Amino acid sequence: MKYIIYVIFLLGFLFGNSPATNAAISLAQKGNYVEAFSLFDKACNQEGDANGCLGVGLMYMYAVGTNGDHKKAMDYYKKACSGGVALACSNLASIYDNGGENIPQDRLMASELYMVGCNGGDVFACNNLGYMYANGLGVEKDYFKSLQYYKFACDAGSSLGCYNLGLLSNTYNIFGLNKDKLGLLDLNYIACNQGDLIGCANLGYMYATGIHDTPKSPFNAIKYLNIACEGGVLSSCNNLATFYESGNGVRQNIRKAMELYGIACDKGLEQSCKNYRILNQKINENLEMLP
Repeated sequence: MKYIIYVIFLLGFLFGNSPATNAAISLAQKGNYVEAFSLFDKACNQEGDANGCLGVGLMYMYAVGTNGDHKKAMDYYKKACSGGVALACSNLASIYDNGGENIPQDRLMASELYMVGCNGGDVFACNNLGYMYANGLGVEKDYFKSLQYYKFACDAGSSLGCYNLGLLSNTYNIFGLNKDKLGLLDLNYIACNQGDLIGCANLGYMYATGIHDTPKSPFNAIKYLNIACEGGVLSSCNNLATFYESGNGVRQNIRKAMELYGIACDKGLEQSCKNYRILNQKINENLEMLP
């Protein structure tokens, strides 16, 4: 369902050059995806409307009105991108950026396509291109180019672009041109200390799991997960509960673990509900777990 909603949302931004494309958009918004697909295909292959090609690509990509086929989606994105549809270039770039089954990752190609999309006015492409320059993915690290593309995205109304622009600018103000030597741990540390709860949550998770070459530290993990949990980040409450349940880095406290799982569960985090049920069953089987 979420993919259908997403595709309908994207189709809402299409403005067809052919009657078939406009009719297809209307049908898709009403839920008639099979007929919409047929009309998008007609618009693309018979009437030469690049927006029709994008419509076919989206429906293949997200299996809406089709069985789904990423390679066919790429073919239609290429047609639409060649026809000047910026969103198609961005979507194609995203496929190369992430790779997938039988689709090799190619970040150089992704960066080139993001640039085409950004130049065509797609803020998603500008933001992703800024990220690639900030982290040296497919391109050489370049702080100033990263700032430039984040600013493009921000000026065009992207809140994520504005966030990244602010984060990068603040990091520069603190660390100067050494910013490009900073890793994800440093960036999340800066974000957390500026009040960004997701940055705190990321820090806690990184210290807990050791990802991105972060040295494992239960003490630091608990510290930052607690900050994020108190700020309402449910995944951090769940992760913090696992420390209290196991007694790793903190005095074991089963009641505290149950409380944290319960808080996150009550607010909709299914994994916490599952963890609560499992721990509750363990307690029922061994009442001595509770002091």
